[in-house]
Amino acid sequence: MSKIAKKVASVALSATTVIWLSGSAMLMPFAAQAEVSIADLLAQIAALQVQLQALQSGSTAAAPSYSYTRNLTVGSRGDDVKALQGLLNVKGYLAVEPTGYFGSLTKAALAKYQAANGISPAAGYFGPITRASVSAMAAAPAAPGAPGAPAAPVVVPSGAGLVVALAANQPASSLAPASAARIPFTVVTLTAGASDVSVSSLVVERTGLAADAALAGVVLLDESGNQMGIAKTLSSEHRATIGEAFVVKAGQSRTLTIAGNRAAAASLGGQTLSLSLVGVNTSAAVNATLPITGTSHTVNETLTVGALSSPVRGSLDPGASQTKEVGTTGYTFSSVKWTAGSQERVYVKSIRWNQTGSAGTADLTNLKTYVDGVAYDTAVSADGKYYTTNFPGKGILLDKGFSKEFSAKGDVVGGSGRKVDLDVAKRADVYAVGETYGYGITPDLAGSAAATDGAAFNNADDYYYDAAEVHISAGTVNVTSWTGVGAQNIAINLANQPLGGFSVDVKGEPVSVGNIVFRLTAVENTGNDVGLNDLTNISVVKEDGTVVAGPKDGSGTSANGTLTFTDTVTFPIGITNLKLVGKLGTDFANNDTLAASTTPSTNWTTITGQVTGNSITAAPTSGVSGQIMTVKAGSFSVTASTQPTARTVIAGAQKFEFARYILDVTASGEDVRVTSLPLAYTTGGTVTNLTSCQIYDGADVNAVSLTTGSNVVNPSAVSSSTTFTFDGTGLTLQKGTSRTLSLRCNVAVGTTGGYRWGLDDGQAGTGYTAATGLTSGQTIAESFNENVGQLMTAASAGSYTVANDPSLLYKLGQAGASGVEIARFKFTASTAEDLDLRQVALQLGNTASNSPADLLGQRVTLWNGATQVGIAQFGLSNADYATSTLTTAVRITKGETVTLVAKGDLSVQNADEGTPGAFLMLTYDGENVGLTGNYAVGVGSGATISSGTTSDLTTNGLRIFRTVPTFEDVTTSTALAAGSDLYAIKITAGSGRDVGLYKLTFKIATTGATVGAFQLFGPGGAVNASGVTPTDRLGDPADGTGKLDSVEIVFDNNASDRLVPAGTSKTYRLRAGTVTGLTSNNVESLNINLSADTVYPSLVGLLGKAATVDAVATTGENVIWTPFSTTTPTTASTADDNFDFTNGYGAAGYPGVGQDFQTRVFSH
Repeated sequence: MSKIAKKVASVALSATTVIWLSGSAMLMPFAAQAEVSIADLLAQIAALQVQLQALQSGSTAAAPSYSYTRNLTVGSRGDDVKALQGLLNVKGYLAVEPTGYFGSLTKAALAKYQAANGISPAAGYFGPITRASVSAMAAAPAAPGAPGAPAAPVVVPSGAGLVVALAANQPASSLAPASAARIPFTVVTLTAGASDVSVSSLVVERTGLAADAALAGVVLLDESGNQMGIAKTLSSEHRATIGEAFVVKAGQSRTLTIAGNRAAAASLGGQTLSLSLVGVNTSAAVNATLPITGTSHTVNETLTVGALSSPVRGSLDPGASQTKEVGTTGYTFSSVKWTAGSQERVYVKSIRWNQTGSAGTADLTNLKTYVDGVAYDTAVSADGKYYTTNFPGKGILLDKGFSKEFSAKGDVVGGSGRKVDLDVAKRADVYAVGETYGYGITPDLAGSAAATDGAAFNNADDYYYDAAEVHISAGTVNVTSWTGVGAQNIAINLANQPLGGFSVDVKGEPVSVGNIVFRLTAVENTGNDVGLNDLTNISVVKEDGTVVAGPKDGSGTSANGTLTFTDTVTFPIGITNLKLVGKLGTDFANNDTLAASTTPSTNWTTITGQVTGNSITAAPTSGVSGQIMTVKAGSFSVTASTQPTARTVIAGAQKFEFARYILDVTASGEDVRVTSLPLAYTTGGTVTNLTSCQIYDGADVNAVSLTTGSNVVNPSAVSSSTTFTFDGTGLTLQKGTSRTLSLRCNVAVGTTGGYRWGLDDGQAGTGYTAATGLTSGQTIAESFNENVGQLMTAASAGSYTVANDPSLLYKLGQAGASGVEIARFKFTASTAEDLDLRQVALQLGNTASNSPADLLGQRVTLWNGATQVGIAQFGLSNADYATSTLTTAVRITKGETVTLVAKGDLSVQNADEGTPGAFLMLTYDGENVGLTGNYAVGVGSGATISSGTTSDLTTNGLRIFRTVPTFEDVTTSTALAAGSDLYAIKITAGSGRDVGLYKLTFKIATTGATVGAFQLFGPGGAVNASGVTPTDRLGDPADGTGKLDSVEIVFDNNASDRLVPAGTSKTYRLRAGTVTGLTSNNVESLNINLSADTVYPSLVGLLGKAATVDAVATTGENVIWTPFSTTTPTTASTADDNFDFTNGYGAAGYPGVGQDFQTRVFSH
């Protein structure tokens, strides 16, 4: 050995020694950083080994050619990176196999290349200068015999045979913890020569200072980490034959990994394991130096790796054997679930399903593995028995203590009489890796043995999960009545009349039926006796009309009997709808009935499965009947509809609808063609003022005319037989239906008088031949139902009326509020024509209590829904009146109503401006009509139309205060007890000002108890220091003794809760200080509610003193309060003398104006 070679070998040995002396921290893949360090060191060792071989061989290879199109640096990936690594490999700067990833080793090798070729800086960046240098070198011929260049890593034999060698990249030497799976030991490369090489298996031997018991099994892994074949145990010679048959293509290589599955802990810690390749089972010549040994691992029995524990059948698993037909889709054959242990999170990288049933791969499609509803593809093995899913990325993550379910789901497309059984044969068929330690994990066994095909996990392999079988059924035939052929009328002496409908549902495989029998039953109503011989040309046809059996004629004079079809009919998988059709002879009469039936189990015979050849019995065993058909001759009747109703038509109207006609063939046995229709036309006006009369198909406004061109009618005289001829070959009416037609005409300008279009029953009879059978061509007997028609009265224009909308109730309004609804008016157009409302006249009502100044800007706005359509300005020359010319005309459809809303902004109230208690009421000024007042324009006539409402319309109005209270019942308690909270009311003050309270009145009623000493408590305590005794205010007891029906709470002066600050709320709770008469045997109760005021107090001014308001009738002094309109809010008694008090009439929160709150019941 040369000095250089010795030096390289020494460095390699030293590096290896450093790794071993570093202990398990470097050997085990604890973290990503540790993995990178070990990988880098091992790569450097490999590089030194390759360089050592190169020094010994002394040969140089040519630089590979590649067209580089981009710059490369650390982190780059791709084929161009792989090509660059190949070049650096050939040149001796990089000693590892190309991976396609630009890492630190590639960077260092590239820097060496740059330094050797005069490229500065030699930074390991692959830029334009280096690309040009590499391209030029690839184009030049290789320099022969350059000393020190390494040989290519793989030598392809020139002839036939197989070269087997230790791969350049071997796994790092590490620990082999107990129960870890797929621990890689030796990576080998198999390269075929000039022809393909078939390999059946590899022979491996356990070597090293260890016992065979340290390994539970040995496996072979492909380039993707998938297990090839099953795990094998070591023989007494420490050997195992592993893998499955595979082919190495000519001139190509396969890189395979020999791995081991560790056994459970068994006091073997510290032993050193290795697995050597000692044989290749192939008929080809093998070029190898055996044994080939990769990496040794140290047996460890203290480190606990992750686990896949608690194996259970998944919730989606069928749980028991099933029978499924061919055509079943999305069926879950098998479903399994594991839970990750507490040691580390687990990634499931792959799962392999073992199809042990007799079904073949062609019998199943779309077989995928589903996890959390996501489908993952499977790859099927060459023998069709294994379906493997490799999950993308790192795999399916199971967090510690959490579970995942894995399901095999697919479609059954064949295999009648076969079975599907998707097991998990062995635990090794589930490949999982711990996230923290990186070792393979073998799933746990079940605690007990599983029954064969019992859909359960086992306590041993073969089968680890023994799934339930799916039996793919042979063909089945089920016959039912087909609703596509319903009960209907059928004609006499017409071919292909429906006699019945049947659905044939075939599953499993196509079937042929050699014999079909139907029973036909006729029931006579009138006329001649009928027999089956009156039925001819009977066929069985498919839904599309294709004949599958027949035709045959009935026989015999009996009204019921059987008909046998001996044609062999083949039915595909799925539903085939059949129809029995035939021709009825003339012995059949109106209202006779006919029905067909069959008993499939006995009437459908010689049934053979087209796949299995099995004989099949149709279902059900009971009879299946078609719908009853009713024999009908042709029938046609015409009736004038009640729509449209009598109405006014505007002169000049176009396509005005005068009448509708119902053409009825529901009782007809065949479809009917109508070529013309005679209608009755009468008028008291000018006959010729109706023009362009046409019949339309339906009442829709966009209906199509059926009488166009020369068939348009311009009446010249009144007539009971004004004939309308339909376009083309006429109007076809489907039997069993009716059809509505619409008659429309243009009305001349200036037309007056009434017009009618009706029907004259005298037009029916032998003289009318325009209705014929569509198939038979025979004239149909018709009937016209006499009707003079609706009276349509011509007028020059429409009209409209106005009404107050009572849904807007009297209410209290807060000064300064904007967009307040003041009134609503309903505008209704007559049925003559649509109207465009152009102008509305208004006035202020009750002017003694309000003025235009109560409205900000002295105006109101008019709204149609969410759209402002006008402004009414008060305060002009006639201050209380305003006329709004609408900025947007409001369209009122004839016969319909449009509601316009008047809104206003309320003026503020304070010591300097405003009218406290102003009653603002807006009135519709009905007396103001015409162009200066209320008017609309007819859409059809164009005429100016004054309002038909010529008297004023008052509204409920609103009362305006500086602030307003809102009341709300917030009672929650129901128990009756002395001193406890009973009725609760929340009072909210508006944002404009504090609300001052003087009195609240509650109605009460008792049963079996006596109550007294009532107090009302606010947030600050009692508002009345002395308890109040109930009084008789209503005066309603019959015995004259007085009924205690009311509790009046007058707020004490200076009580803090006499004020509710602006924009806030306070809750007041009523309590009874004394409650007597309570017993344990009876139920005593107390009813309470807050009383309402039913009228506004009649005062000299709009507001009065507290005592003045309290002195009015009992219907108007239940709630007394003040808005402090012009004075400073205070609780002092001086406030009671301000002329600023009112009652609660119209206050917000009550169920309605003047309505008491809901009664609350408190019981013991």
